[in-house]
Amino acid sequence: MIVTLAGHVDHGKTSIVRALTGVDTDRLAEEKRRGLTIDLGFAYADLDGQRVGFVDVPGHHRFVHNMVAGVAGHQHALFVVAADDGVMPQSREHLQILRLLGLGAGVVALSKIDRVTADRLAAARREIRDLVAGSFLANAGVIPVSCATGTGLAELRQALAQAARTASTHPTDAPFRLAVDRAFSVRGSGVIVTGTVVAGAVQTDDRVVLASSGIRVRVRGLHVQDQPADAAAVGDRAAVNLAGVGKAEVRRGDWLLEATAREPTTRFALRLRVLDDFPRPVRHNAPVHVHHATSHSHGRVLLVDGAGVRPGCEVVVDIVCATPLHVKIGDRLVLRDHDRERTLGGGAAHDLTPWTRRRDTPRRARLAAIRHNDPRGTLDALAAMAPVPAAAFARHWNLRPAHVETLAHGAGLSLTEGHWLHPSWLAQADASIRDALRTQHRAEPDSGGLTEQQVAAVATTLGGGGGARLALQALTAKGELRFAQGRYRLASHRATVPDEARQAFDRVRALLDTAQPPSVGDMAKRLGRPFAEVEAQLRRLPAFGFVVRVSDKRYFLPDRLRELAEAAARLAATGPFSARQFRDATGVGRNIVIDVLEHFDGVGFTRRQGDTRRVVGDPSQVG
Repeated sequence: MIVTLAGHVDHGKTSIVRALTGVDTDRLAEEKRRGLTIDLGFAYADLDGQRVGFVDVPGHHRFVHNMVAGVAGHQHALFVVAADDGVMPQSREHLQILRLLGLGAGVVALSKIDRVTADRLAAARREIRDLVAGSFLANAGVIPVSCATGTGLAELRQALAQAARTASTHPTDAPFRLAVDRAFSVRGSGVIVTGTVVAGAVQTDDRVVLASSGIRVRVRGLHVQDQPADAAAVGDRAAVNLAGVGKAEVRRGDWLLEATAREPTTRFALRLRVLDDFPRPVRHNAPVHVHHATSHSHGRVLLVDGAGVRPGCEVVVDIVCATPLHVKIGDRLVLRDHDRERTLGGGAAHDLTPWTRRRDTPRRARLAAIRHNDPRGTLDALAAMAPVPAAAFARHWNLRPAHVETLAHGAGLSLTEGHWLHPSWLAQADASIRDALRTQHRAEPDSGGLTEQQVAAVATTLGGGGGARLALQALTAKGELRFAQGRYRLASHRATVPDEARQAFDRVRALLDTAQPPSVGDMAKRLGRPFAEVEAQLRRLPAFGFVVRVSDKRYFLPDRLRELAEAAARLAATGPFSARQFRDATGVGRNIVIDVLEHFDGVGFTRRQGDTRRVVGDPSQVG
């Protein structure tokens, strides 16, 4: 268990840590000279068989930014109030910060009791009870202690040991994240970073990345709670020995992450609660200091609704930062006022999806659909409105794809082209597309249907962002639509073939019945007809399924083209293949090979990678 201290300057936090652990956490020369904690200090002790780590934080208002960097949501609070001073300004602010950052348990130490009378001690107790009322410390024990006489230290030690014994464990199946609070070099070992594991777990020899730079590093060794370990998990304070990076490339505010979790951002939505005692409403474009774990950025608050947020209110706002942060949905942040140097408020990150129109109706609906601490409910609600990108959702919530897949299947969603589709959205899309296609089939019975772009233009309820494409793909896979020659039609629709089209096909069928059909120009010569006439007639034939237009100058019979696609699939069974290998396998000339392969790429049957291709679809796609 990790214990974070909080309280006003000179209320005895460092002395209590020293009394419990024997370690003086004021390690800087300036701290010793001034008798004042400036930066974070760390100490560890075995309390009644429980390994407990302590994070000592500054109490002075000038160093609140360092205090925030020492607090993590899974920690246990040790809130210190001196009996002689009682509740002071930073007592209030520190408690506010602990609440904003989501701490859920703790104990109160009423320090310096050797300096006060019984009446003053009773008054200090009352002040504390008034302060913590309604907070997570409302029912916490208040233990009077004196580091000078040793009074109460045994009781405090026992309370912390009991909390460590009953501390809840946290899931470790999320992608690993560690917020770096220190980085230094050790001769013979190299770079060491320390911090709190915010999510997941890491083991020796794992590969992770530095969030700020994307540099890939290897975990050479680990210490957890100041002891050698093979792994570190959520809530642990860990020292991580890294291979593959220099000390100058990592600093406080950086993160160690799994590579798939890295997504720096300067814009996100925040569920902001403004503190009750903040002296004025928060206005649009208000400048703030944004504190996220051990990182910090200047930023601005952009209101989604209204002209201001009154003290005590909670609303969703947008935050725009000057430097990138590595935020995930649910992460707790603290905002401090830019001018008054006091805490304004804070809350949980609400949405990370980039915006183009911040205040339009679809975005407001999206923000309203997101549910705090409920990824399944959020996924269900968002997918009912529009397709949800699977990879982005997993990354934003810091979940593994398999976990999201379980949530999606529980909500009855289906996956198409990397997007989760909701049955209700798909039903709406189905109705909209069917209406568009019925209208087109009645107006043009000899047509092969509508292109994706035409569907998107008329079926406006599908929205943007590729919704039409995803709906068309899903409905085609279910057999409700047919796709040919770049057009979609209802499965029941059969185009009326005009006599002149059938006659034109009869004239060219024999010439096309080969794996190497002639070009349009060659066919015109063989038929003894003008080029423009033959070209115009050929351009009409794909709509009826007679031929497939592979390029401006070449057409294929569908069966012949599928034979070439099946040859490509056989080649791809042993790995990516080149144009030359495809030519050799089919006996088709190079010019035709290039036309065919580019057509395969265009319809999504193959995907080019440099000079090779691999098959990513089905031969039936090609024509």
